[in-house]
Amino acid sequence: MEKYKDTIIRVKPVADQFIQENNITYPISHPLQTLVDLGYYVIKAEAPENLSGFYMKKDKFPFIFVNSTHSLGRQNFSLWHEVYHHYMNHENGISDFNSKSIEEREAEIFAGCIMLPDREIKKLAVKPIDIEFIASVSASYQMSFNAVAVRFMQEQYIGYETYQEMSKLSAVENAEILHDLYEKQSLSADILKSTNDIKISENIMQVLSDNYESGKAKQHTVNEIIGRIEGLKNV
Repeated sequence: MEKYKDTIIRVKPVADQFIQENNITYPISHPLQTLVDLGYYVIKAEAPENLSGFYMKKDKFPFIFVNSTHSLGRQNFSLWHEVYHHYMNHENGISDFNSKSIEEREAEIFAGCIMLPDREIKKLAVKPIDIEFIASVSASYQMSFNAVAVRFMQEQYIGYETYQEMSKLSAVENAEILHDLYEKQSLSADILKSTNDIKISENIMQVLSDNYESGKAKQHTVNEIIGRIEGLKNV
């Protein structure tokens, strides 16, 4: 497998092209709605912890599922991770962030570059890059603390050892410390928390409604689809 830095060099232009093609503006304050506006069909629901999300294309519809038991920051990252699989015409499938596959590495880098591209980093990196700074960028750009630290490390604004020290704050046992860091700066800590909710984007509900109205789907079929989504946590 190629070196990590070489994958970054290869994937960053892909992210830049996607940003330009879709005229994305920053910060992306509402990632889910942004993706709906771009034509994606999104579902968030509780699911087993080891499932971050998956992408599936059915006919002309690109569907993205994200696990709402994860923190909001991770959910947002997962959304863009799945977009990469669609954008690159990858096969349908579940994403595993622990996978060593090159496709998963690419999707991870793409997601970070979409959420916090180079030009935004250059605008932001005029202040000392400490943990307070990383937390403030996290809240502004709706990213996890660790995802922001990764981007500044990738662009060499902080060294790898500094990143490793910062990343320790993202460990489960340090959740309270990280939460206090946000509160002390009057930052919303929502990005650190799980939402544990079910969200079905309005375009999916419109498709279901249209199919029902046109007789293509019976009421029990629509109810069954929604029921299966609600039951994902027990899979």
